[in-house]
Formats: sequence, C-alpha cells, structure tokens
Amino acid sequence: MNDSDRPRTTLVTGAGSGIGLAIVRRLARRGDRVTGTVRDQARAHALTERARGSGLDARYRTLELASPDSVAALADELNGEGGIDLLVHNAGFGVFGAVEEVDPTTAGRQFAVNLLGPLDLTTRLLPGLRERRGHIIWIGSLAGRFALPFQAHYSATKAAIASVSDALRIELAPHLVRVTCVEPDDFATGFTDARTVVRRGTSPYLAALERCLGAAEKQERGGPSPDRVARVVERASRMRNPPARWPVGPGARTLCLLLRLLPDRVRERGVRLNYRL
Repeated sequence: MNDSDRPRTTLVTGAGSGIGLAIVRRLARRGDRVTGTVRDQARAHALTERARGSGLDARYRTLELASPDSVAALADELNGEGGIDLLVHNAGFGVFGAVEEVDPTTAGRQFAVNLLGPLDLTTRLLPGLRERRGHIIWIGSLAGRFALPFQAHYSATKAAIASVSDALRIELAPHLVRVTCVEPDDFATGFTDARTVVRRGTSPYLAALERCLGAAEKQERGGPSPDRVARVVERASRMRNPPARWPVGPGARTLCLLLRLLPDRVRERGVRLNYRL
C-alpha cells in the first residue's frame, strides 16, 4: 500500500460533544482513522466503545491542554505510531466576564487551553505533518474577527488563533503542509454550558453582563447543528488549496464583509443591539 492508498490518520481535540464529536463521526465515516481527545479517562473509554460499536475507526485519548506533560504524552504516542495526516484543533472553552473582573488565573487558563496548549501540540506533531504533507485546521470563531462584550479573553484567543493560522500557512507552504482556520458563528453545542462565568454581586457591570449573557445563550442554543461545521472541515481537509479562513454559519460571509466596510460606530451599535446593551 502506498501513501495515497492508506487511510488518513487524524487527530481531533475537544471531541467529546458538539462540533468536535460531529467532526470525529464525519471523518471516520469517510474512512479516516481518527483519534479524538477529552479530558476524562472514563469518558474517553466510553466514547471509544460507542464509536467502535457504531463501526467507526475512532478512539479517544485524554488530553489536558493546560498541562505540558499531557500534551507531550499524547504527541509522543502519536509520533511513535508514525505521526498524523490531519490535525483539527477544536478544544477550547469560553470565559464570560467584564475585563476588569476576570482574574489573572482565569485569564491565563483561557489562553493556555485555547491557544498555548494547541501551539505546543502543533510544534510536537509538525515533523510528522511535514513528512506526510499534512493539514492543520484550527476551529476559530467569528469572535476572532470582532471582539464580543464580556468575552474579551475568548475573543482575544480566537483572534490569536487566526493570526497563528495565517502565519503557519505561509511558513509551511514550502513544505506542502496546508493550514486553514474555520470560523463558526453560533452553533448548538455544549459550549454554552461549559463556559466559565465571572460575576460579582456588587459589580457595576452586573446588569449589563446578565442581559448580554442571556442574549448570547439564546443565540447559541438556537443555533444550527454542529454537523454543518463538520461538513466544512471535511470539505476543507480534502481540498488541495483550501482558503486561509472559512467563515461558517447563516450569513457569516456577509457579516464578515460588513465588518470590513462599516464604520466603527455603526459596527459597535450593532453589537450593542444584538446583546441588549
């Protein structure tokens, strides 16, 4: 069997639910040998059994992106097996709170999980990705294009992901490694329930924060199925020249265009109206 005949070996982080789980299922159904990651060992075992019971070539491993030891252990395991062809960075969470009130420890974990851990994992897997002429797909967010109120730290990590993706794309092009940043809008996933909310009972921001949080949760819970993002990831992963950034969601491309064209005051007014501020 030559390289073009063998199944792709794929890693999807944050694959226990929502977008990550949809990506694992879709790619495994298309013939990939998929490793998904979650933080809990018991959950990893249960998800592996469920996937195998459905006839999918998928397994789960534990990964704590804020732990360099955990990142190194997973990378060593995958490199020891010959490396991977496709790396999908989906793991992450959101911090919701006023910039003034989010403590440094919480902010630091936001960056460790969403950005620094994935960067560490990428550098450890890059020798194999170069050898296999692989593909890196970052799951960013439209929040990386425009910062959301009370989600400054989350928005900052997604903007950083897009910048890292763009830079990597240029650096790795001579090595025939493709890099893409998929940028979803609000989708119905477990993200809403997993976010960390920082609120203080005597905060001058409390009323606005609660209104904004309610609007955000309503939009997220009413969003489209994460299967739509999984379809885009699968499509991008098969393209010879995928786009650098791929907005996903109802009207996402139109919104990105408007963000470039509208004056700041008009764009910010739209954000305030959307989040009841």
